Amino acid sequence: MLLLVLLVSPVPAAAADVVRFAPLPLEDPKIIYEQFRGLADYLARATDTTLRWVAHDDYADILTGFRDGALDLAYLGPLPYVVLERIDPSAEPLGCFRDADGAADYTCSLVVFGGGIRPADIRGMHIGLTQPYSTCGYLAVSEMLHAAGRSLERDGNHFDYAGSHSEAALGVVRGRYDVAGVKTAIAHRYAHLNLERIAESRPYPGFTLVANTATLPPEVLARLRQAVLALDRERNPRVPGITAGWGAQIRHGTVPPERCDYSGIAATLERLPWPIPGAEPLQ
Repeated sequence: MLLLVLLVSPVPAAAADVVRFAPLPLEDPKIIYEQFRGLADYLARATDTTLRWVAHDDYADILTGFRDGALDLAYLGPLPYVVLERIDPSAEPLGCFRDADGAADYTCSLVVFGGGIRPADIRGMHIGLTQPYSTCGYLAVSEMLHAAGRSLERDGNHFDYAGSHSEAALGVVRGRYDVAGVKTAIAHRYAHLNLERIAESRPYPGFTLVANTATLPPEVLARLRQAVLALDRERNPRVPGITAGWGAQIRHGTVPPERCDYSGIAATLERLPWPIPGAEPLQ
């Protein structure tokens, strides 16, 4: 399902003065818009273009839209980016964002309501996942349960997809799920609702801005590269002033694309069922 955040409809191909941008639906669209509005304004000024927001409910729609030339720029987690690499050679990572704690990587967590459950206790439970192509979904939850000697699809467990990190977390609070997998930064946000973390994943490389080299004019692509690299706080001491009003997950700036190592995600993906259970196949 397609939701347009701004007032215009998508166009068949990118115009020189328009960049069609899609962020992952990690949370409610209104929250996403507030978090990314500052970044969108910054990129529009830096490239002398208009950013046209195109928001999708489903990660798969973003990946296929990018591949089919309907998107020029996307904000993706590591697993969606690795999947996109498989289907579209035109995807170019511009840089990875530091997470809410300022680290150049992030983790996922298993969360429960009120505690009292250990990962080794997860048998016969209803597990909430974000989306099939979410890093903190099937991939990270499978890894965390495996480390505890448990299985996502055995031990009497069953799972379904909540649609977003916030809905997975709130699903635990509301009693829909016994346990859920979410981005650790989002788990912290709901800790005041008695949501407790019982396991944490290995670190994953940060979320990245990915440019579509097949649709963006070369001069716009070059400006985008420069604009994202200019958000590296190790090179540019002015970054905190630029990003002060942005969402927590992008406020701490970027690291260059060569420091975004997705090889671990790609190796894990090779060990998972394909397509990921519950996912629409991407050709």
